[in-house]
Amino acid sequence: MPIIRDAITEEGGVVKVSIGRSFGAARDLRLAQRAVPVRQEVTALIDTGAEITCVDPRLIEELGLPFEGAVVANVPALEDTTFAFQYDASVKILHPSGLDANHLIVTDMPVMELPLNVLGYQVLIGRDVLKHCMLLYNGLRERFTLKY
Repeated sequence: MPIIRDAITEEGGVVKVSIGRSFGAARDLRLAQRAVPVRQEVTALIDTGAEITCVDPRLIEELGLPFEGAVVANVPALEDTTFAFQYDASVKILHPSGLDANHLIVTDMPVMELPLNVLGYQVLIGRDVLKHCMLLYNGLRERFTLKY
């Protein structure tokens, strides 16, 4: 069982992630003999208050993620209730070892577009990804542990 242990930053628990098109969307591009945008590696904030993983609009545009629809979102840090767009993506939490077998990969999942750059990061890892993990947040020692 892979484990990530790290310090809690001022923002909270952060991990490196790789985000890209979902498996299905990448397959469709390959079948159409079109280039698949390169996955992007960014820092993500672990957010147990987020029901769904959120991605900054600039990153969504760079990756050309397929549009899935609009949803009502409750985002206290940005506004209250607003409409947000959902896109089809895959998220990979990168294990510090760099070994492919130790990364957590969640493919073919919806992500919600939110302007996160203003908060200092490009991705929020929500409970849709965290349901595949055990998270220990030790505020007294300023450390977190993520097992999956």
